[in-house]
Amino acid sequence: MRTFFQFIIIVFLVNNTLSLTLDGSWIGKITTNKHEQEITFSATVPGGIYTDLNKAHIIPNNLNENNDVINRWVGNQSVIYTKRFYVNNTLLNAPKVVLIFHGVDTFATILLNGHEIGETSNMFLRYTFDVTKYLEKEENLLEIFFSSPVKIAEILHNKQALKYVIPPICTPDSYNGECHVNYIRKMQASFSWDWGPAFPSMGIWKSVEIIPINEIYIMDVTTDIHKKENFWNIIITLFFEVTSQRNITCHISSVLNINDQLNIHNSSNVNLYTNDKDTKRTILLKIPTNLVNEWWPNGYGNQTLYSLTVTTATSTDVKQKIIHIGFRTVELIQKPLKTGLSFYFQINNVPIFAKGSNFIPASVFPELTAKTDTIKHLLRSAKEANMNMLRVWGGGLYESELFYNIADEYGIMIWQDFMFACAMYPTTEEFLESTKKEVIQNVQRLKNHPSIVLWAGNNENEAALYGNWYGTGTEQIYKTDYIKLYVDLIKKEVEQLDSTRPFVVSSPSNGLYTEKYNYIGKDPYLKTFGDVHYYNYFNNGWDMHQYPRVRFSSEYGFQSLPSIYTMLPIVSTITDLDIHSDFFKHRQHLPLGTEYLINLISKNLKLPDTQNTLKRFEDYIYLSQINQAVSVKIQTEFYRQSKSDLNEIGEGMTMGALYWQLNDVWQAPSWSSIDFDGRWKMLHYYAVEFFAPIIVTYYIRNMHLSIHIVSDKIHSMKNATLEVNLYALNNIKPVQSYIYPNITIEANAVTTIDDNWLKYSWILTSTILNECQSNSTTKSNCITTLTLKDKTGIPLAPRNYIYPSNVLKNIALPIANVSIKVNDNHLPGKSFNYPNIELELTTDNITLFVWLEAGNICGRFSENGFHMFENKKSIIFLACEFITPKVLRKSLKITTLSGIY
Repeated sequence: MRTFFQFIIIVFLVNNTLSLTLDGSWIGKITTNKHEQEITFSATVPGGIYTDLNKAHIIPNNLNENNDVINRWVGNQSVIYTKRFYVNNTLLNAPKVVLIFHGVDTFATILLNGHEIGETSNMFLRYTFDVTKYLEKEENLLEIFFSSPVKIAEILHNKQALKYVIPPICTPDSYNGECHVNYIRKMQASFSWDWGPAFPSMGIWKSVEIIPINEIYIMDVTTDIHKKENFWNIIITLFFEVTSQRNITCHISSVLNINDQLNIHNSSNVNLYTNDKDTKRTILLKIPTNLVNEWWPNGYGNQTLYSLTVTTATSTDVKQKIIHIGFRTVELIQKPLKTGLSFYFQINNVPIFAKGSNFIPASVFPELTAKTDTIKHLLRSAKEANMNMLRVWGGGLYESELFYNIADEYGIMIWQDFMFACAMYPTTEEFLESTKKEVIQNVQRLKNHPSIVLWAGNNENEAALYGNWYGTGTEQIYKTDYIKLYVDLIKKEVEQLDSTRPFVVSSPSNGLYTEKYNYIGKDPYLKTFGDVHYYNYFNNGWDMHQYPRVRFSSEYGFQSLPSIYTMLPIVSTITDLDIHSDFFKHRQHLPLGTEYLINLISKNLKLPDTQNTLKRFEDYIYLSQINQAVSVKIQTEFYRQSKSDLNEIGEGMTMGALYWQLNDVWQAPSWSSIDFDGRWKMLHYYAVEFFAPIIVTYYIRNMHLSIHIVSDKIHSMKNATLEVNLYALNNIKPVQSYIYPNITIEANAVTTIDDNWLKYSWILTSTILNECQSNSTTKSNCITTLTLKDKTGIPLAPRNYIYPSNVLKNIALPIANVSIKVNDNHLPGKSFNYPNIELELTTDNITLFVWLEAGNICGRFSENGFHMFENKKSIIFLACEFITPKVLRKSLKITTLSGIY
């Protein structure tokens, strides 16, 4: 005899097979003035016009050469996608059938068997259409008619311009972009950005499915989790699609699976009414705090997730959804300080220094942004670099479930922007209504993820308005529009939808302080409030003194070039690989970007002087990555050492450092630390160290050296030892050594070496200068190393370095003979599922910025861009494909600073 529970499971499994997916093969068709006849091609859903046409060999590879411009005609056309399919009797006889598009890019009219069933105009929405009366027993035809987003944007601009213009009108010329993207609800970067090309895409970029509804269907399940005293209260909300025939009585049950032996459940009977505008119901679970573990950011604890099953049953229908949740509290602490307000995240009552980067879409083609291998690699790389936060930037898109699931698993907190960036936006009734739906749907879709810790209304739009970027700062209408969109609509909706997370109106902004000035009345770059974006391409990036002491730095960075192995496959001739070639100018979208790049390199390093064009380009790649890595390292360390104190004017208590940017969408100079092919740049290897749980760093002012030990550990440590070694660049043995024992490292704070030692720091600084000058023919050519160890001699932090100003470009570096031995034995893999390979490096002199490359072999090194102050060093190659030591040996390439001149 079957139990009721067994009956539910059986019916659920049967019902689960009733939906029909329309993913897979479709037919596409373009009618274009460029061609005399229609172009018909095989298409794929999820997919997009640019990837479909390339697969059909109708257009060349989108990312090669200058094909982003050559293929631009595509975005100006109208496109038709069609799908023929059959349905079974279950679908034909269902009381209600809905057709769901989880993502349409962007402007489309949808026909089923010749009947127009609806239109789409927002890439970020899920569209649901009732198609009950349009399905046929014989073959069905679904047609999607797409209009050019470029032309629609222009039409909307021209219509709006009769009243007033919504700037910016177009992107800078160097972007090779399209205009008016701010008029449409589409990935803003698809019309180009300073790090990416213009591909004004069209297509069905997410899944399509047809679902029969006998009585009910669960569209969404959301949770609001609050901690009160010794309990976690989970408010579970179910959103239903129901038939319109009659009112329905429904039994709702929820089960939290704690472990194999323990579940906590609750159930209730509810009535669903056909005339409800918003069919949703709630159920409560109350969980004793001692029964579950908390979810923690990476580096602070485990990322425990629990399975929550929600089942609904009527007299004839059973549906079930399973989601995963985590238990954690999040607060954005903005309390008065000496001057201004604090600004930091507190998770489970522990202040967290946010360490990480900014995430742009994983592809410029929306349908490729959820590729499993790409997303796993990028987020794994973030975790391995000791990051605990990524900011999902507002010019891209709301990421896939895969992205947020992995962030949950890895403990990567997500600062989630809404998709508005670097522009003014319309406030027409249609635009606001579409935005409202966008906010509601995406908050409901994402709010179950414990990784999301903040909603932010936009990227840099407050700064654009206040700073008069587009000539709008003095016009009241733009200020009114700003308040309408971000405060009256988005802020209001988010705070109603999600009471468990903080919301900020913009980034950068002054946090709570903006409310006093109606969100637009004060400079959003104030150092003593909120978050700041800081870029400076004129000052020396290796000079720590230039950087602002802010509460939270959510954007900062420097450009570099990607690997030569990433660039080689996309050029037509080797002559393109020249920093002054037309091809390179095409790829460099930042106005004056190449000039900035060369100038910043020249402040600390000698520029390449070889006449060999390809060799010179490779040298620029190497030097640009050195400059980027060291500059971001020094800036990040400055922010981290400012974590615990305020200066005399109230600046400091910095609690976040998110550099720009993690990833790339094509092969070009950019701010990324991981290039388009997934290769770690030198910056990402350095991030592993400057984001380490404990670092030792320094600050020099007026001949006064202070050393700071920064710890994110939530417990203190005693009996640490600091070793300070002074090296002349022509001697692998230190000129002087200093040891400072018995150091206590404070928990989750910055420890500055005690006063008894600090009073001698001027002696150390003077000694450094004297020793360097007496052991060299040039002024100050010594490097100081800082090594922190525990009482047993094991390093507690990555070794750090003090570089003397301008030395590396003003002296002839001694030649170092570096050799590599590849051991034949394999080591167990850690990062990947393939055996690792050990390398032994040997040198006869100090060697700076040792850079290893493995050609096109998939994998990375345990360290890279490192210095050798010892004769031997062991490095591990972590392979993500099976290779032999012999194959690796043939592909290995080593570059050193002294070796390129």
